[in-house]
Amino acid sequence: MVHVMVAAKSCGLLQIPEITSVIALARKPVQVEDVKSPKLKSVIISDYEHYPEDVKAEFAGADACICTVAVTPMRSRGVDLAEVKRICQTCTLAGFKAMYEAGPSKPFRFLYLSAEGTPRDLTKKPLFMGEYRLMRSFVLHGETENMVLAYGEEHEGIKVCVARPGTITSSLTFWRTAQAKLFGFANMFTRAIPNVSREELAAALLDQVVHGFEKGPLTNADLIRLGCSALKAL
Repeated sequence: MVHVMVAAKSCGLLQIPEITSVIALARKPVQVEDVKSPKLKSVIISDYEHYPEDVKAEFAGADACICTVAVTPMRSRGVDLAEVKRICQTCTLAGFKAMYEAGPSKPFRFLYLSAEGTPRDLTKKPLFMGEYRLMRSFVLHGETENMVLAYGEEHEGIKVCVARPGTITSSLTFWRTAQAKLFGFANMFTRAIPNVSREELAAALLDQVVHGFEKGPLTNADLIRLGCSALKAL
């Protein structure tokens, strides 16, 4: 089961034989352009903090979840801090609990999408932009990583992994296309600014929930390596 489907078409999600069913949970219908498959079921939820019984029932027997519910660091600047924390932490844990209570398969793999450079020790301030990065980590990722990892350790039959991509590039818009080309050129010389393509990231995440977690956390470099390998195998 994939929670909020990531780049389904790009990585051939519905063509992966090991994946027999996909539950795409979102606030609006999820459609994959030019692809029709009985594997895909779009489930609507109005609030990621509250899971009605009919929605929870969809999680029964699920093998894995890719959790991408969050507010990105750039967008968080324009959102009230309490709301950012509610979405990133309260909603993530509420969804995790709803899936566990629904009776998923064991082991149930929960893959949480965080961000490159996130410190789990929130008492240590980063040297560069310390106050901002510490606040961002606390609200968006760092504390949430600790929460989901702790929940997994406290409940039998759950395996948790954190993926930490850098900047995610794609060709969805003019700006993103330009950004992808710029990073693509820079990557020939250096990866000083961690970045991963949408296709590589999606392929890596799916590879991990299908075949098991290689390690944790998965860095941006890990995701590129795993994604490239998975794409070649398609």
